[in-house]
Amino acid sequence: MTGTTSSSSRRSGLSLETKLFLVTSLLILLSVAAAVLLTSLRVRGISRTEAMRTLEGSAAAQAAVQEQRLERLRLMSRLLAADPYLAAYLSEAAVSGDTASILDQFRDERQKDLGYDFAILLDPAGKVVVRTDNPNASGQDLSHRPLIAKALQDSESEGVWNEGDRLYYAVAVGIWRDINVGYMVTGFAIDDATVKALNEISGSDIALVTLGAKPKVIATTLPPALARSLAGSLGVLDQATHKAMEAGEADPQVELDLDGERWLALPSPLVDAAGQPVGTTVALASLGRTQAAYRQIETVLIIAGIFSALLVGGLSFALVRRTLQPVRHLVSAAEAARQGNYDQKIPVESGDEIGRLAGAFDDLLADLREKRDMEAYVTELSRNLPEPSQGKAMAGSPQVRDVLLMGVELRRFARPVNGGGPQAALDLLAIDLARVANAVSGQRGVVEGIVGHRVLARFEGSGRGRRALAAAAQILGETGDDPAAEADAPVVALAAGRAVTGPVSYGEQMERAVVGMPVQQIESLLREATPGELLLSREVHEELKQPFEQAGYRLAERRGLLTPQPLFVVSSRMAARLTGVRGLGPSETPTSVTPAGVETLSGIAPGALMGQRFEILAVLGAGGMGVVYKARDRELDDLVALKMLKRELLADRTHLERLKAEIKLARRITHPNVLRTHDFGDIDGIPFISMEYVRGVTLRYLLDQTHRLPYSAGLRLAKQLCAGLGAAHAVGVMHRDIKPENLILEPTGNAKLMDFGIARPVRRMETGQTEAGFIVGTPLYMSPEQLRGEEADTRADIYSTGVVLFEIFTGELPFKGQSAMQIMLKHLEEPPPAPRTVWPEVPPKLEAIILRCLEKDPAARYRSVDELLKDLELLSA
Repeated sequence: MTGTTSSSSRRSGLSLETKLFLVTSLLILLSVAAAVLLTSLRVRGISRTEAMRTLEGSAAAQAAVQEQRLERLRLMSRLLAADPYLAAYLSEAAVSGDTASILDQFRDERQKDLGYDFAILLDPAGKVVVRTDNPNASGQDLSHRPLIAKALQDSESEGVWNEGDRLYYAVAVGIWRDINVGYMVTGFAIDDATVKALNEISGSDIALVTLGAKPKVIATTLPPALARSLAGSLGVLDQATHKAMEAGEADPQVELDLDGERWLALPSPLVDAAGQPVGTTVALASLGRTQAAYRQIETVLIIAGIFSALLVGGLSFALVRRTLQPVRHLVSAAEAARQGNYDQKIPVESGDEIGRLAGAFDDLLADLREKRDMEAYVTELSRNLPEPSQGKAMAGSPQVRDVLLMGVELRRFARPVNGGGPQAALDLLAIDLARVANAVSGQRGVVEGIVGHRVLARFEGSGRGRRALAAAAQILGETGDDPAAEADAPVVALAAGRAVTGPVSYGEQMERAVVGMPVQQIESLLREATPGELLLSREVHEELKQPFEQAGYRLAERRGLLTPQPLFVVSSRMAARLTGVRGLGPSETPTSVTPAGVETLSGIAPGALMGQRFEILAVLGAGGMGVVYKARDRELDDLVALKMLKRELLADRTHLERLKAEIKLARRITHPNVLRTHDFGDIDGIPFISMEYVRGVTLRYLLDQTHRLPYSAGLRLAKQLCAGLGAAHAVGVMHRDIKPENLILEPTGNAKLMDFGIARPVRRMETGQTEAGFIVGTPLYMSPEQLRGEEADTRADIYSTGVVLFEIFTGELPFKGQSAMQIMLKHLEEPPPAPRTVWPEVPPKLEAIILRCLEKDPAARYRSVDELLKDLELLSA
């Protein structure tokens, strides 16, 4: 309950799409805000810099005006001082005491002509003779004033003259007539006209302030309210000015608050002749007004930023949705896959990381679909497998089929077995039955039932008569001239027609049954047969008439002794020559059994203990090299498949050494899709091979049941076959016998490649191994170079794989013929048919893969099985 709640709480949070959108939007907002803030700070800095430039321009204008006024005063004063009449007049007036005429001249005539605002005539001691601004100041001693003191010392001086609340630009010049007769001071007033002129030149507001005990604004371009506010800040200006003067700095910058508005002030001191400030001209710039234009830019930027944030936010939302669309598909598909639904298709729309993830997940779903379909397919077919205590499959619904039936009677068991007891007889019967079953399954037939020493088998599909004849030839074998062997030879009968097949139950038992006329015909034919004969019904003869005639055989119809039905007799030699199949008849089967159970293969029965190591549990099958048992390996404490080989192999040392070398090769292969070979040795003189035990079905069994595998199951099987074969090639082992019989499927659907009994190194021939020119393998699946006996490499395995793939997906072999020789010639000479001629729905890419595997020229095939596997992995169910 806690885990469920925790999982639910994790899923109830914000979606990835919402998180990405919020994070993206936040980043955009932060970026826009940072841009606005930086721009705002930059705008303020620029506006302050611009204000300072204006103020500096005002200070420069003030300096220029001051220099202009002083220069004018210097010229004017020097001109007056150089006038001899003025000097003589001044001397005479001083002697006579007539100052009125001098005052009139300077106040009326001279002031009007020269334009100065005041003038003062001084005697050589610095006392006032006359002054235009104060006619009653005669005799006033001004020698202590900085301007006059410097003139008394240097004969000429200049500076700002402070007269009460008024300030003047002033120049003092000595007047000479052979001797110094006095001094003349002229000045221009610094007043409203001056600050107005400076305002017009610089564009900034100007204020003229007198310094002293109580600074005072005496002239300004500011409105009255701001002028009054400025008067309250004069102390700050005074301190700044004096501090700058003391530090030797010019034009100190001061920020003021005037009537609630920030202003930038740049005071320029007005100094007297001694260099002491007596006043200051303050240039003023409103920061608010200066920044007003820049604030418009800031406002526009903020609006543009907000609009951009909204626009980019919308675009980012759309982009996030589009970008995460594959992720949403992945999430939905993952949730569906968690519920067992793998039928999802993930579109791959890009090559970025998300696209690669989508592609990988789509491949994973395809693998899961193939695995699911294969497991379901194998599980359904596994229901038809015989149980350990049962010899027949019980699954399958009742059907009416057109079948070809084969009846096999093992005549040797019709009489008591000589030289052995009951167990020996049953052991021998088990081996013979296994060989019959192998011959039937090898030709894609199905064993339907065993009654006593009789076996009933069924063949269906194209070429059924030909395949049944080949199985019969393998069972009958060559009896030779041995009368005892001929007497013990089995008999075989073939009949065809419609029959009912399916499970039948009685009481608590269930058996598989076949009923119909062909079954009755089989019974009749077997009664008519003599040892070693193959009898055909009329229907089977008609089906096989053409291949018999092509081989030069004409079978005569005859009537049976016990049945009126017509029958046709085929000898074992005729069947073997017609099909090219070597038999596994009585000549290869021991005719006597040693009770001890260890001298011959037939004596090894379930329950036996071999070499104090292998506990025999069951007989799995038999073949030309020996018998395969299910056994428990007591040393490994594991189930194994134990292949007990014929004793005759020990006599052929060359063959035995080759077999050992090939087993060593097979042991090097470790892969989930390869049946593992464990060990090789001999027990009590009998050579054995122990292998991994797998309970499953072979690919041959699957094809016999359904003819063609479902596409998804076939694709997975093809990939597993190539993966296992690639593992063998990777360690330098070539299989050389790829066919459906050598691929076994576990109940989980995992396929394993087996039977490396004729494997050899890919590039090197060693002593005792198969020589070039010697044909090994199964002709129906062999490459042209193998059929020609040429040296073959891994591309021969690829050709055989192509034949198997053709059969997996179409249910048929690419080449057909009336005999093994005809099929071999087609492998050598004819191009393979297109798979679509058999299965029209075959995907074009799959068809191209199969046809490339089946190229006659090895160079035109895939260079390696890994390359083939890569192309198969590009396909999906």
